Amino acid sequence: MLSNGLMMQQIKFELYESLKSIFLHIDNHEKAFLGRFGLNVPRFYVLMHVENNPGINYILLSELLLCTKSNTTRVVRGMQKDGLINREVDPDDRRSYRLTLSKAGHELFNRVYPDYKMLVDGLMSKLDKAKLEDYLKASSEIENTLTPNRAEPIPG
Repeated sequence: MLSNGLMMQQIKFELYESLKSIFLHIDNHEKAFLGRFGLNVPRFYVLMHVENNPGINYILLSELLLCTKSNTTRVVRGMQKDGLINREVDPDDRRSYRLTLSKAGHELFNRVYPDYKMLVDGLMSKLDKAKLEDYLKASSEIENTLTPNRAEPIPG
């Protein structure tokens, strides 16, 4: 029989592996879905965050994407080159840029997002209301525990 310490260590490891597996399954569903629109996951989330936060700067967008500013810049530049994003100097801080969706970016987002919501609904509808509420509470606790330096929620 395992000691309490070893049993707790095993439970932690199994939970960690389960969370990774859940992420990979969700990621695979999103990749397959977004590929139909010529998008990848980072580009879709840039579209969504810029749509929901017109005029957002790189720093806030990076926080929402949970990635570095250099990665965000790389993705945004590609999207700008493809005509999906507009980048304008911030009149209040000439060192910063404000990001908005171009007409093509709005059109793409508006084509993708309703079907994306249906994908999420289809995946989550396999769980009953009580389980969804329990999982939401547990996942929020885990996210808040694992998120470094998260004193307050990120706006958006």
